[in-house]
Amino acid sequence: MSVAFAEPGPFDGAALAFVSRARAAGGVRRRLSGAYLLPDALAEPARRAGLRPSDAGPQTGAQADAAKGDVLPPPPPRIALYRGAAVGYPYWAYYAHALLSVGLVPEPVDAEAILAGALDRADCLVMPGGFATWGLDRAEQRAHLDAAVRSFIDGGGAYVGSCGGAYYASSGRPGWLDAFPLTPRYTQEYLSTGAGLVSVRLGSHALAQGLPPAIEMPYYHGPVYDRPDWPAAEDGPAVAGAFRSLVAPSRLFIDNPLSAERFAEMADRPAILARRDVGGRFVVFSPHPEMGEFVRKGIALDGYVRHYLPIRGTKVMDETLRFYMADESAGFRLIANAVDWLCPQGARGEAGDRPAPAHDPLDRLDPLVACGLAALDRLARQETAEMEGLVRRQAEALSEEWARLRDPLATASGRSAAAIVAVLDAAADDAGPDFETRFAGARLAEALVLCELPVRLASVARRCLLLDAQIAEGSHA
Repeated sequence: MSVAFAEPGPFDGAALAFVSRARAAGGVRRRLSGAYLLPDALAEPARRAGLRPSDAGPQTGAQADAAKGDVLPPPPPRIALYRGAAVGYPYWAYYAHALLSVGLVPEPVDAEAILAGALDRADCLVMPGGFATWGLDRAEQRAHLDAAVRSFIDGGGAYVGSCGGAYYASSGRPGWLDAFPLTPRYTQEYLSTGAGLVSVRLGSHALAQGLPPAIEMPYYHGPVYDRPDWPAAEDGPAVAGAFRSLVAPSRLFIDNPLSAERFAEMADRPAILARRDVGGRFVVFSPHPEMGEFVRKGIALDGYVRHYLPIRGTKVMDETLRFYMADESAGFRLIANAVDWLCPQGARGEAGDRPAPAHDPLDRLDPLVACGLAALDRLARQETAEMEGLVRRQAEALSEEWARLRDPLATASGRSAAAIVAVLDAAADDAGPDFETRFAGARLAEALVLCELPVRLASVARRCLLLDAQIAEGSHA
């Protein structure tokens, strides 16, 4: 027997992660219109993960095979996540959190890995924000990186980019991929816009599946395109989302707030571009769907909470901070949709086996979290009593969550355990050397984000490992 479960919604990250991990294990039998068919043995773990039964109801194997329009979902595509010096921490780590949140396990790769052929074992390259704006050869001061990416795309590889990664896919500057025949309004002088929280209106494109008509996400100087006059084509270049409104300016990490006057120039212009045709497979975001709600919380703490705390009081502001989602985000669902749309064939090859991890990666992340909590304690003492109380409650919640996360990863096992642990190890490698320096100059909201990021990475890594264990147990039952 098979049981049909409805498509997860925009804030059902755990449910979406279950589907991804079940696909990786070969446990999803069919994908119907708006539903998944799972073997009966996985029905209870699916319910625990938050999947809701569909109206399709139980089906026998013969009925499932005969269902019109059924497609056997392939294993999820293999994702290479760029973490070279042109990107750096924490930018690539935001994407790691987003991908793991929806059950997709990336392989972090740097310039050396790409030159050594890492893209040969990938189906999709994710280019986070950073300095791919200059072209990889220039930013990394290494030859042949841009050529390697072009070769990957020409060979059928897919590309997802945000902000700097979107510039890199545009036209108009040396090294850029020319995937879209659009030149941003600001290229070399890209800081001319600013930073803020924006609302993006989604179109009727497949990327909008399971999402509301508009979603909010951080924006940091992403490309501002003219409105293209592209003919309607099913898989040709398309605007999949447009800037709708400025929710709030931000000084988080970069003291360059996006003004209402500057946003007026951006309104209704493309925020998301997509194509899947002979010109290549690309989805690019001018804003940052990979920056989770904990980054949005930092933006709010920096501005909204400070402004409204004396107006609405501690209780309302405390609830505002507590009720941001931890590991779920509509932006994460948008990224999952993009990967699925770009790679309908799924993985084009085997992911390859790695030896089981011989260490607990959280041991390496422990000092980072401890450093962050100490910084929050120091900075909170410099605030008003009301703000100090809000921040201390946030720090206490992070400390308690970190304590709860410690055991499961110590016994990490399963087919993808080594790949998941490798993501955490890469984060520790990149964050560790100057983490104390980062906190020394950080403002309160920035310290909160930097402290929470390793916690969020560990949380979604734990989610994937536990789902893998439950799926394996159900499959063997």
